[in-house]
Amino acid sequence: MAKGRGRGGFSDGGSKCGRCCSGFMRRVRSDLLLVLIIIGVVIGFVIGALVNDPVNKIDDVEDKKTVLMLIGFAGELFMNMLKMLILPLIVASLICALASLDAKATGRVGRRALMYYISTTILAVILGIILVVSIQPGDTKVEKEKKDVERIRTLDAFLDLIRYALE
Repeated sequence: MAKGRGRGGFSDGGSKCGRCCSGFMRRVRSDLLLVLIIIGVVIGFVIGALVNDPVNKIDDVEDKKTVLMLIGFAGELFMNMLKMLILPLIVASLICALASLDAKATGRVGRRALMYYISTTILAVILGIILVVSIQPGDTKVEKEKKDVERIRTLDAFLDLIRYALE
């Protein structure tokens, strides 16, 4: 009888399968975040594929809109929370990086970063102006019809309250 490695080891006395499984589990433990992300993507895909057909079979337009709004609400909250997290992370990483540099290198890096920021901002403004002038968004040639005012549902108001509290 071969001695095990203890605590979940897959070694069975040096066989090829035992070494392979042990190496695989060691790799999974070292890249656990990647494995969990891949599992989450697969689970999300499966849930989306299973829910798609029943949602598309809903005949009433209002019920369908409500179901789609409720399904998308969690994702919208998640994206808003990620947006709130990104800016503090970037600022903190920049402060830590600049604190670790000496004064001369900081000056050079700061000038380069400032020039890069200014040049990309100027290019974005020029591109935006060109696209607005060429596409002319909001300029419709069609006679505007009087639209019915959508009534606001209680569910919409409640979800908006939660949604905008996290922005």
